[in-house]
Amino acid sequence: MMIVGFPRFSVGRRPGVLARQISTVFFVCLLSLLLVTSTAFACTTIIVGKAATADGSVLIAHNEELGDNSAQHLVVVPKKTHSPGDVFELYSGGSIPQPETTNAYIASKVFDKEHIPGDFTGGINEYQVAIFNNMAWTRDIPEETAWDVKEGGVIWTEFTQMVLERAKNAREAVELIGMLAEKYELSCDPGTMFGVADPNEGWWVEIARGGQWIAQRVPDDKATMRANTFRIGAVDLDDSENVLHSKNLISYAVKKGWYDPSSGEPFDFAKVYGQASEREDPYNTLRHEMVQKMLDEKAPRITKEHLMEILRSHYEGTEHDKTNGYEKSPHSIEGVRTICRVSTEVSAVAQLRRWLPAEIGGVMWWCMGTPCTGVYVPWYMGTKEIPREFQTGTNSYTRSSAYWRFFDLTELADWNYKDVIDKVRATWRGFEVNAQILQQDVEARALRLYSGDRNKALDLLTWYSSALARSAYMTAEELIEEIKTEVYAQ
Repeated sequence: MMIVGFPRFSVGRRPGVLARQISTVFFVCLLSLLLVTSTAFACTTIIVGKAATADGSVLIAHNEELGDNSAQHLVVVPKKTHSPGDVFELYSGGSIPQPETTNAYIASKVFDKEHIPGDFTGGINEYQVAIFNNMAWTRDIPEETAWDVKEGGVIWTEFTQMVLERAKNAREAVELIGMLAEKYELSCDPGTMFGVADPNEGWWVEIARGGQWIAQRVPDDKATMRANTFRIGAVDLDDSENVLHSKNLISYAVKKGWYDPSSGEPFDFAKVYGQASEREDPYNTLRHEMVQKMLDEKAPRITKEHLMEILRSHYEGTEHDKTNGYEKSPHSIEGVRTICRVSTEVSAVAQLRRWLPAEIGGVMWWCMGTPCTGVYVPWYMGTKEIPREFQTGTNSYTRSSAYWRFFDLTELADWNYKDVIDKVRATWRGFEVNAQILQQDVEARALRLYSGDRNKALDLLTWYSSALARSAYMTAEELIEEIKTEVYAQ
């Protein structure tokens, strides 16, 4: 998902306030047109089936791009019990009844829901259900209405949050997303899509305006990706094991004049519901081509390390590498939409492993900021708390925030990319190799503790992840100081 400079307006909870807010939507949309360009929309997501990975896990990876100083926090949300009458309040007005209990989860979130609008951008819950989001564009949606508030509708981060809170497996997540899309509809986006996964399978869910949606299961032996355009094509809509969809998916398209069943053409969701200009734009097609090529080269032995490498890619060593040996920062090249960008706020790779307890088997490797200059730190689902540095920061610079510290490092590297990137990458490469070597031993110890004292096992995982995170935080500061010293000495 990406909205650079999305107007920060607040939707009140009372009908009168909501009406006044919606009456200003023309101004809001006009401001959006000034601040948001067609090349601003971003995010890249990858899902790898369990038969395509080296260890049999399901992998899901994502670069989250928001821009506009959308400081990200990492948070642990505990399992909660709700009272009768409790509701989930929607950004666009209205509410949804809360279930009796909601799941525990770890997630990345924007510092303030009013900033984007939205807060929870992705995460993993106690059942090893992981979810990430990409923005897309529904057919015939003009830019001036693309970000309209749908009264009582659900915004992308609310879909994300409710999946984390309510779903116990990926299919359940898909069904929940579909129900919400049909009943309440999408708000504040021209279209959207989700990658959802659990230790057994992954799914793509694509949502168009008008309460229409479709979902397709990722085959176990495949690795697939999404950029920012719908991609579910001509599929068997009756194959409920692998395809789920809204009830009136075809009839709605017929009514809109987008599809004629008598034409003999198969129903293709991406063509029927997607914006053709987005589907054919190199902004999307280049990522489709390059990411899929990199995945196919590694299948069927894909690892989390391979996905980290892909998320850091600027197409180095290919015909699309326009950096000329880093004479320019890869983030300043015009006309080529790379996977790693300076607007990447947070990057993540989730390992979902069915043979381990969820608290140990579900681990999210999170990288604050641009992954080419950042580092992936493992956070286990069993983590009890996250260091304060990773839970602070707003859209105003704060030196004590991990978000801003890694942002500093990215910006500093961009000024002199050719001379400093080798030092930065070598530092983080050593850090990640050590973390990956330690992973097996830490998990073995946690597993031994888990059978006798679950709480001690979670304490160990919390200590381990927190220690690595603090080390990364301090190492980033050391890199910043070293680079500044070298640059200022020139």
